[in-house]
Amino acid sequence: MKKFAGLTAVITAIIMSFGTVYAYDFPQPDWGALLQERTEMVKETDFELYAEASPDKALNYGAKFEPAAGAYIGMSADTSEEFKPLGSYLTYIESFSQLDLYYPSNEMARSDNSVIMVGWTVNSLDDVDYDAVQKTCENLNAYGKKIFFRFANEMNCSQLGDEPDRYVEIFRNVANIAHQYPNLAVVWSPNDMGALDRPFEYYYPGNEYVDWVGVSCYTERKFQNNANTSESDSIYFMTGDYSWTTNKLKPLIDFMEKNNIEKPVMISEGAVARYDETGASYDGWHEPRLRNMLWNTIMKYPQVKMINYFNVHFDGYIGEQFSILNYPASIDIFKDAASSGAYLRSADDTPKFVFKPANDAGTLTADENGIIKLRTLAYFANQPNVTVTYRLDGNWFHSSDQIPYTCNLDVNSISDGAHTMTIATDTVSKDYAFTKNGNSISFGTAGGADMSVPAPNPAPENGISVIYNGNPIAFEQPPVIINDHTLVPLRAIFEAMNASVDWDDATKTVTSARGDITVLLTINDNILYKNGKGTEIEVPAQLVGDYTMIPVRAIAEAFGSNVEWIQETKTVVITE
Repeated sequence: MKKFAGLTAVITAIIMSFGTVYAYDFPQPDWGALLQERTEMVKETDFELYAEASPDKALNYGAKFEPAAGAYIGMSADTSEEFKPLGSYLTYIESFSQLDLYYPSNEMARSDNSVIMVGWTVNSLDDVDYDAVQKTCENLNAYGKKIFFRFANEMNCSQLGDEPDRYVEIFRNVANIAHQYPNLAVVWSPNDMGALDRPFEYYYPGNEYVDWVGVSCYTERKFQNNANTSESDSIYFMTGDYSWTTNKLKPLIDFMEKNNIEKPVMISEGAVARYDETGASYDGWHEPRLRNMLWNTIMKYPQVKMINYFNVHFDGYIGEQFSILNYPASIDIFKDAASSGAYLRSADDTPKFVFKPANDAGTLTADENGIIKLRTLAYFANQPNVTVTYRLDGNWFHSSDQIPYTCNLDVNSISDGAHTMTIATDTVSKDYAFTKNGNSISFGTAGGADMSVPAPNPAPENGISVIYNGNPIAFEQPPVIINDHTLVPLRAIFEAMNASVDWDDATKTVTSARGDITVLLTINDNILYKNGKGTEIEVPAQLVGDYTMIPVRAIAEAFGSNVEWIQETKTVVITE
């Protein structure tokens, strides 16, 4: 029987998060701060146009067995027949007496041209037998295939994590053994939603011991198999309405970024709940989340280089089931993504493309039919079913109501020169400028300006918008134009730019600092001081109503930002 900790990980995590005593003294989290952090994660909007870019634009860390581009698509070995060819097979070593792969995984390892993801189930650190580890690594290496070795995974939601220092020591010892064998890559693999008082930091063994970072990532509808779950628990563990793969990966990605861990990432095992304990299917809930897992994950997170779907049904298990074997719609979703050209379906496969945000994709060349495929990553909290509309130069072009919201752009129907592609839902729109030349297009180049401009609806009262690094800034007092210069409320612009704000009411002076730059302005004074050096500005800061308004271009440029005025949309675009 294969290990399936993902079904019980949330239950175990809750038990360990509230009141259980261990040998190690785990500090209690700041529950309010943690809830706020998770709330921001699950309610963060994603709305971005993506293109199929050349594979040479792929993110690559140069890790062991990391593909130059693309991501391996895989499945549990003994349920994979209908989905072949696959780039990886997921299998297990269940004890320290097994020493080798069991059938059918061993035959697949010998005959199929795929990489192997081996999860070594460890129930207790007391069971670890280094001689067995040595012999098993020797046997795995003998297959002559790329084998990913995931030892003692999901430590952050099991008793393996009761003693973090001991866990790290044992993992390092095992990694040192595995690294003696050229065909093995070591994977450190926690659970995505571990115990709340057991953050990843306790268990990371160090970069020199880890080749890849893995994660068990299961999208569950019911929290602790209970449909009546509090909002806070749903947010803490990203279940129910907030259960999307792109959400559930955020804590891990955030941990890696904060700790400068530059490693490829894999979903070592994961799935989307397909039906409940009674056999009732999750139609309508499952499908968009399966699409999110297979499409949006590699769009949003280019560091994800492998996804293994745990396609197993457990007879007699009381809880959600994840197998898609008897669901044609789910099978089609998986096969469609696997054959898209973004995934690797053998050990030495190469992708046709990698996903890049449109403005970072470079020059895109149409296929033999004159088509360039565009897709939109659209996530809005508590809105699982949105329709994305594409408008070309202001005119309706295409609409899609299914992830990944594909649009086939026929370049033969477009004249050479500058154009605008707009993606929109009922509540938000975003414009992308591009230039068409022959059978190619390039985003972000029309008129020399980056036109990635989200426009919240409704538009500001006077039509003037300010966009900072792609995000619209909300103002209580709308911006104003005085003598051809745009003035904005001081506090909103400084906070958007992560600069401090200090207001001296006696002198009517504002001082703002960011990094090694300090800027000072006084109401009705035409001199702006940057690090003590004065520069004349054409329009001074001044009061409009009850708000102190400052010249946005002068301020942004003083902090080293680029400023562009888009006359057609009355938009100030600020970029770092």
